Amino acid sequence: MQCAANFEIRAECSIVVNDRVLEWTHPKGLYRVRLKNVPRNTFDNPFLLSLQLYFETPSLDEAKELVNELVADCLNFLAFSTGGGFRVQRIRQIVDATPKCGMRDVLMWGDTIQYEDPQPCIDDQTAKSIGRLLQFDCPPAIRRALRWYRLAVNDTQPDDQFMAFWFALEIIAEHQKTPQKVPDRCPHCRSPLFCETCKTHPEHRPYAKQAIVSLLRAVDPQCDDSTIELLDKSRNSLMHGSTLREIEESLPDPHEQVVDVLGRLVWRALLHQFPREMFDGKMVIGYPTTYVHYVANAIAHIQTIVPQSADGNLDMSFTGMTAKMESDGPPQSALPSVIHMTADQHERLMRLGYGAGDQKDMCRRVANKYEKQGESVATLVLATDLTVIRSALERGEEGDWQSLFRELLPEFVLSRGLVQ
Repeated sequence: MQCAANFEIRAECSIVVNDRVLEWTHPKGLYRVRLKNVPRNTFDNPFLLSLQLYFETPSLDEAKELVNELVADCLNFLAFSTGGGFRVQRIRQIVDATPKCGMRDVLMWGDTIQYEDPQPCIDDQTAKSIGRLLQFDCPPAIRRALRWYRLAVNDTQPDDQFMAFWFALEIIAEHQKTPQKVPDRCPHCRSPLFCETCKTHPEHRPYAKQAIVSLLRAVDPQCDDSTIELLDKSRNSLMHGSTLREIEESLPDPHEQVVDVLGRLVWRALLHQFPREMFDGKMVIGYPTTYVHYVANAIAHIQTIVPQSADGNLDMSFTGMTAKMESDGPPQSALPSVIHMTADQHERLMRLGYGAGDQKDMCRRVANKYEKQGESVATLVLATDLTVIRSALERGEEGDWQSLFRELLPEFVLSRGLVQ
């Protein structure tokens, strides 16, 4: 079947005329592209290109996987031919574009929440730890490795994250590589090779791979041969043109997990570059549960009439039809708090959340984030909601929810341990 996908592309280059549509077709007929500017009136939003991709696919569901490869091919050649940056902002729709009249199947991506809340983890201990680390004058090589670590954490593509982590690992390994020579080893049994003529074991300075293996084993005694082989095979595949997805059969499930394995080892390797006496149990540093940037998308499968434009292509503006994802609360940056209440008070709060009064959404959020602790109930209060509550009580506002929180306010306890 023929499908059409509608993408928004974050771009550093634009078409010279706003209402001009540029088209090109893959010489093997893999896809056809229609590209145009999305004009903007203010600088509040980034500049975007609209990229529509027509292609053949076995089914609408399989189109979701195929279209990612095709749009990447388009962006590769756009970047190569212009020198500008191009990346997918979001996919809007995939439409059954088979020539016909009437209803069409459409996969419509919900608008994602534009900005996610940060992790509230920076505190006084973080500042003190950074100040302590800065007391060590890092060699230039370690500064470069720290830079590659940061770039890996920032990147959103697992393949690129892996290579950035690997660059950091190689720099550290080369920096601390011992000048002591090591013997050549048999590729099968790994025993030192012996020269019958010279009656000696040939030696050389450690190769880069040997230095990396020594580093990994030094920073993590549990890093065994299978882990080292997994990382080396992934690195070689990426360096020779494959992707992690293409070799996923030989990787853990999910295949992105190899990025986390390498990221944590690099973090340990960086940690070992600082003097041990600095780590007296007072510093707070760590790594995330995952380095991979996962994105949640809601996809609606609908049937609707999709009009055609004058040139015979589908009009994919879908004016008046939207799908979106909504957060269960307002934006947050500070830590949430925990409030303890009786079961009766929690029941009152739950009724307020589904009643007709004001701030019922807030009451429902607080009531739904709860955990029973013996005879009492502990609920999580978002920082923004706590500000609203405190402000209302300070102003002396009257009402059902205000009365309930006036009872509970003395029992508010800031907690770091119950944040999920």
